[in-house]
Amino acid sequence: MNRLIKNKMLLFTAFVIFFILFISYRIFINIFQEYEDLSQSTTINVLSDETYKFKSLKSNKTNVRQGPSLGHDILWTYQKRNLPVEVLEDIQGWSRIRDYEAKTGWIKNTLISSNRTAIVTPWHIPDKNSHFSEIYQNNDKKQLEMRLQSGVIIKIIECDGALCKLEVSNREGWINQDLIFGVYQGEIISKSD
Repeated sequence: MNRLIKNKMLLFTAFVIFFILFISYRIFINIFQEYEDLSQSTTINVLSDETYKFKSLKSNKTNVRQGPSLGHDILWTYQKRNLPVEVLEDIQGWSRIRDYEAKTGWIKNTLISSNRTAIVTPWHIPDKNSHFSEIYQNNDKKQLEMRLQSGVIIKIIECDGALCKLEVSNREGWINQDLIFGVYQGEIISKSD
């Protein structure tokens, strides 16, 4: 009987040790995952003025840092997924970005998506009066489809250099390219981009 209790205690102790080692391993993996991403991305790719590109944020919470590493201070945190940002520079897994308020900072590339989005007339967001932009059913601008308030984030489907086809809340329409932040003036985006 005494030996049975000792065997059960030994088995229980082995299980507890295994459990602690397993949890420690999982914690170690989670803590150092971001570090491993950084060390694997050792190529330096610096973009020039001609290769600036709009992208969007993948996460609902994205820290913007003073420089391209975790050691730099956090300047602010975006709380909005799909927010369009302009990539100004790309160095060792980090991108220097500019937002619609012309603020710049550094974001880890794993938090940036190539999905093209835009924000409707962000320069009107601080206005006390609501501002709405017209969205047309077709690019001939003959029939109004809807109106979108400043600050609404849209998905870009295509642009012809003057107008962009967009999707928002499962509805599609066309908007003047100069009413959105997330595409360059005159930029042409085909459906396959």
